[in-house]
Amino acid sequence: MSVGPSGGEGGGGFAGDFRSERSVARHPMTWSLPLFQVRGIPVRVHALFLLLVAVELLRSALPGMPRTLGLPPTLVLMTCMVAVVLLHEWSRTWAHRRCGGDLPEWLLWPLGGLCHAISEGSPRQRFLAAAAPWLVQGALAVVLAVPLGAETGRWIDGGIPVPWSLDGFRELSLRNPGIIWETLWLLQWWNVVSLLLQALPAFPLTGGRCLMAWLEPHRGWSEAVRVTARAGIGSAVGILVIGLAAGLWPLTVLALVLWLSARETLDRVDVGDFLQVDPPSTGSEPEPSMTDQAELDRILAKIKAHGMESLGWRERRRLKAATRRRQGGDPGTR
Repeated sequence: MSVGPSGGEGGGGFAGDFRSERSVARHPMTWSLPLFQVRGIPVRVHALFLLLVAVELLRSALPGMPRTLGLPPTLVLMTCMVAVVLLHEWSRTWAHRRCGGDLPEWLLWPLGGLCHAISEGSPRQRFLAAAAPWLVQGALAVVLAVPLGAETGRWIDGGIPVPWSLDGFRELSLRNPGIIWETLWLLQWWNVVSLLLQALPAFPLTGGRCLMAWLEPHRGWSEAVRVTARAGIGSAVGILVIGLAAGLWPLTVLALVLWLSARETLDRVDVGDFLQVDPPSTGSEPEPSMTDQAELDRILAKIKAHGMESLGWRERRRLKAATRRRQGGDPGTR
């Protein structure tokens, strides 16, 4: 069970990390397909990425669909999305390896990777390694902004596209500047969108990883993960409201991913705390009955054999109650 910052066996779901999960039909976050290897690192693509590409290509091919660019520009945009995601994961791998860590797998989704890196080094190094993809994408945005601003004659919605609109691309295409300029604009647009969404303090986004790396030296690993996961739940609610209000289905799916990552992380931290925290020695904590202990042993064996996703809500509540008792909380909590 992955219970520490270095990940480990059975890390699926921890801190948004779904690399170690078996593909389970009822657990969509485990759905992925293998692609290739990059310097020994296996690369997989998540079903969400394939879904986004398929839906957007279909929408662009149908006449009269709102907020579409047509099939050729959409193909270019999807290609730019892949390029930004690969840059994101390459920079994560490079930064963590520089600090003595590693990224065991690239599990690609539209906003980077779903795998939690093995982090080593000092707290400052771990924070910088977590922030590296965001900094690299920020540098790319600055580099692209200069020629695009000069070509379009403006910085806002020119050099720096506004993330909620593609009108800047439509204006640019009417001038017929050529495929290179249109590709650069679409690359910059998705890079800016990715930068903004990655800044959210939620797993598995860069903002969540940075928040956890910053909190860990001050609050301890377990509490840092819990705080970040709760911030992720708040972010999911906010993104869901915006997605529903604006009629943007990708934001609604993103909210679901953030919520699932946060809930799965909290559940796994409960398991880690239960296994690692010694019972209080004050004598005020009653010993669990043989029936309760047998039930807990059954739950832990089920987790080991089938993963956290195999637990029902009653089993998760019982495990959480046992963790609170070990931490000296309310012994009567069920």
